[in-house]
Amino acid sequence: MKSKLLLTAFVPFGGESLNPAQEAVKRVRAEAHKLYLPVEYENAAKIALNAIESLKPRAVICVGQAGGRTGVTPEKYAVNLRNSASPDSAGRLCRNEKIAPDGPDRLETDFGAEKIVSALVKAGFKAYLSESAGTYVCNDVLYSVLWALRGTGVPAGFIHLPYCNEQLSNHPGAFGMDVETMARALEKAIETVENSLDQIP
Repeated sequence: MKSKLLLTAFVPFGGESLNPAQEAVKRVRAEAHKLYLPVEYENAAKIALNAIESLKPRAVICVGQAGGRTGVTPEKYAVNLRNSASPDSAGRLCRNEKIAPDGPDRLETDFGAEKIVSALVKAGFKAYLSESAGTYVCNDVLYSVLWALRGTGVPAGFIHLPYCNEQLSNHPGAFGMDVETMARALEKAIETVENSLDQIP
């Protein structure tokens, strides 16, 4: 029996009552092990890496919120940097810290970001490729996962979601998307990743 996909999302942070990533992942109907992470530098990555060690998944897809974006955005790269103007949920503020002291400045995702974007657009979802996962906890988790999985053949990547409609009252003028639509988009992304895995001899 094939191992399940590991699908991670973050819990609410920054004073928000919900996180569209968590809400969408909850609604994903695909076979996957779902893991909800705190928005905390280093700690979130450790939890994800422990799950990878335990579950031995065939692929890893991490999901997070990027308010201000106007669609579903698979990430192309992660950078070896922790840096933000705001502290994480544990109160930790990072300024120009490396994630992996011996790691490269940038790592490329290998879960087929371009293929996912193409499949999403073809299916009618608003989606585009992102080349920056930022330097906050989302990027921290992505870089840590990619660094840990290097050479294993287990593909991993990150998908950022915009605000959901329920958040727009606190973010007037921002783009919003229905949570169910986000969940269906994630299912299409998972399908695309799994199809690629099935083509590997």
